[in-house]
Amino acid sequence: MKSNNLFNVLMYTAVGIAIGAVVCTLSLLAVHGMTDVLRELTVWLIASAVLGLVSMVYESEHFTDLTATLIHAPVTLAVALIAGWILDYGDGSILLLTRMVPAIIVLYALIHLFLFVMRRCIVRVLNSHLKK
Repeated sequence: MKSNNLFNVLMYTAVGIAIGAVVCTLSLLAVHGMTDVLRELTVWLIASAVLGLVSMVYESEHFTDLTATLIHAPVTLAVALIAGWILDYGDGSILLLTRMVPAIIVLYALIHLFLFVMRRCIVRVLNSHLKK
């Protein structure tokens, strides 16, 4: 399977899951009204949509990955804090902050480590093809 085809499969799968989540949430809201579980699901779906839009910063040719991350990470933190505040997570903003900041730092570190390793592998493959 070509990587382009694999990419398309992953993209269509993600879009299908996203549309299904929204349709299911709206259907459940219409049938049952706003329950605690649906409230939580709705808040996180909206947060996910916002983060999806903000992720477009990584597509910009004007920003390096580091600059895009320095934009994306604080927005991610703000969205998570707002969602947590709306959903009454923790005993206050300080508790939310002390839990979310380390989690976001670790998450972004792991993502960039993965990207670094992936790019190193791609460079090795390209270099081996150039040597032939």
